[in-house]
Amino acid sequence: MFRKLYKKRLAAVAFIGALAVTGVAVAYFTGGSGNVTANGTVGSSSAWTVAAGTPTWSGTLTALYPGATNDTELIPFTATNNGKGDEAVTNVSITMPTLNGDVTSGGVEITGCKAAWFTAAGDASNPALPDDIASGSAYSGKVDLTMQNVTNASQDACQGKTPAVTITVS
Repeated sequence: MFRKLYKKRLAAVAFIGALAVTGVAVAYFTGGSGNVTANGTVGSSSAWTVAAGTPTWSGTLTALYPGATNDTELIPFTATNNGKGDEAVTNVSITMPTLNGDVTSGGVEITGCKAAWFTAAGDASNPALPDDIASGSAYSGKVDLTMQNVTNASQDACQGKTPAVTITVS
């Protein structure tokens, strides 16, 4: 009888040992959940490089004259995206720098040459402002510069001068 009981116990121990050797798990824990929040890095926009090209003329004249017909100086410009990604051109602003109501040239006032005698505007043929310009790409256009005739006033102060035009792209 002891021998039968001994054999049964030995068989039970052998069975449990076999389970352990084969890797069958009879109990386990499940892992809890885990997470992490990481941060990305976003770059910044870069200033546009704006360059003016060599002016051309709408007519046969090669200088501005008060009231001359078809006498528009066409100043080409190019704005280049220096950023690392796409950037939008949202505005092209064209102004004439002034001091005391007079135009300037190289930051110096041309005394007596009134800014009101000139018109500087974007050319009608300029392309629409783009939504996106890729890195290294450019937007190009022209500025139309004209000089009006003013009655009962000498415009001699402007003769031979080079009034400045500022083109700002943003």
